[in-house]
Amino acid sequence: MAPITRFAAFKYKPGTIDVQKRQVLDIIVKLYEENARMINYGPFGGKNNNPGGHDKGFDIGFTVEFKSKECRDEFNADEKHAQYIMAIRDILEDVFIYDFERGDYGY
Repeated sequence: MAPITRFAAFKYKPGTIDVQKRQVLDIIVKLYEENARMINYGPFGGKNNNPGGHDKGFDIGFTVEFKSKECRDEFNADEKHAQYIMAIRDILEDVFIYDFERGDYGY
């Protein structure tokens, strides 16, 4: 069972205040901590500081490594994760989630 790395990025809607942004991050970090048995590392992340201008307007990004696809799928199906998604929809303009297996370039 190969690990699965997740990269996630959030773009907040205009008018979202810093307190709301912090709450969103605190909740997802806690959710990953509660499911630590499924996680090899993470979440780790922060604000973009790349000067290239290719951030597409995303405010925050983070990575986490699941122990396996099965662990990732179990995490995604967790009721608390579903509740989290519903709770943040009103303040997010866009979300980018990209899961991959290291070294699997598809060819």
